[in-house]
Amino acid sequence: MVKYGGPRPVKAVISDVTASRALSTTYQNATGRPLLVIVTVRLERGAVASARACAHGLVQNVSPPTVHVCCPSLAEASNYYEIIMSACVLAVPPGYYYQVQSDVAGAGSTVILSSWIEVEL
Repeated sequence: MVKYGGPRPVKAVISDVTASRALSTTYQNATGRPLLVIVTVRLERGAVASARACAHGLVQNVSPPTVHVCCPSLAEASNYYEIIMSACVLAVPPGYYYQVQSDVAGAGSTVILSSWIEVEL
């Protein structure tokens, strides 16, 4: 059962926290309000067999988080070098932990953080 307590005042605060965030690092939402986390990554998949570049978005009420909520990726589809920009969007309840984890395989494969925006709702 959901208890409805009336409308909440609008307090959306948008913060570019790119300079203070890193891939594969766990953070906790200590704002007391839900967060919408939007992480943009550059995925580069090397031109070798079995190469991949993935960014796993994880959220959970324990640290480290293990529940996958998004996974932009370049998988092992061909032997061609590929690059894409993609976003991972996480809804993080108050007190929960979150991270965007880099996962690469194969020479020349990388995941590069482009931007990390947090919206306090």
